[in-house]
Parts: sequence; C-alpha cells; structure tokens
Amino acid sequence: MKNSFRFVGKFLKLVCFGIVPFMLLSGGSKVGVTNNKLDDGTCSFNIIGSTNFHIDGFASFKRITEPDNFGNIADKLVLSFSNCDTKKMHNLEIVIASTNTDDVGVSVGKHKIKNIHCLINRFSGVYGFADLSEVGELPFFVKSGDVIIKESISNKVDGNLEVQLENANGESLNVKGSFNALIKV
Repeated sequence: MKNSFRFVGKFLKLVCFGIVPFMLLSGGSKVGVTNNKLDDGTCSFNIIGSTNFHIDGFASFKRITEPDNFGNIADKLVLSFSNCDTKKMHNLEIVIASTNTDDVGVSVGKHKIKNIHCLINRFSGVYGFADLSEVGELPFFVKSGDVIIKESISNKVDGNLEVQLENANGESLNVKGSFNALIKV
C-alpha cells in the first residue's frame, strides 16, 4: 500500500511539474499566426486612422546613386507601392538614402524614419509620402516609424514597414505591412 502511494505521488509530480509546463510552453497559443510569403512584386498594408482600409497591390523599387554638388555620393533605394483597384488610387513611396561610404547601396536591416527640417542635400535616412484617395486630396508625409529590409538582391527587395503618416491638416494614419518588391524597369 505504501509503495502504491509513492507511485501515485511520483506520477502526480511528473504530470504537474513535467508534462503540464511542457504543454504550456510548447507554443499552443500560436495557432492562427501565419507568416505568409507575398508573391514577387506585391505588397500588403493595413491603414489605420480616420478611415481604416487595406491595400493589396504592386511593389517595385529602383536604386539610384547620385553625387551632390559637393561630390558626395548618396545611394538611394526608392520603394514604390500602388494598389490594384483602379477606382481608388493609392500610392506610397519610401526613399532610403545612405551617404555611408563604407557600404555600397542601402544595407539590409532596420531603417528609422528621420524628420526632415532642411533641404535633403546630403540626407541620410528614410523619408516618404503617400497619396491615398480614400482619405482625401491632401498628401501624407512619413513622420515616424521603421522600414525593415530583410533581403536585398539585384532584382528583389523584401521587407516590412510600420510608419506613421501625417498631412498638412494634422490628420495621421498608421501603415503596417509587408512587401516583396521587384526592380522597376
């Protein structure tokens, strides 16, 4: 009888301190989370603000290397996004500029939005604008946030962005989503 109580006690300890915590930590709460890969040349963004909507559209990019008047070289990655709906035109353009002489081109990684308080000559950072007909006629400008470049090869740029936009009336929008841009021909 004494041995059966020990056996039951050890069994309950194993269940309570071994199996149950393992089941709780095994990631059961991640059901429904998907990491869908976008098709080449597409983007998917959620817009949240005075009007909430979703944009599924086209994504393209171009790389520009420009010298300024002082001979400084600036590498720019220009990301362009537009929707598929011809009735409601939405365009978003993000420019990542780098004047870093150590690297060639814009690097993979997180790029923070910078406020522009002067001319963009010799500017190194991220800026952008959006023309969203669903929200109004005024253009929106990127105020804060991040653009994450996960992969950047000669003909494709893959990443995420989470930015806050603002227009001249002080209206703000949050844009969050993913893109898989192809080179603009």
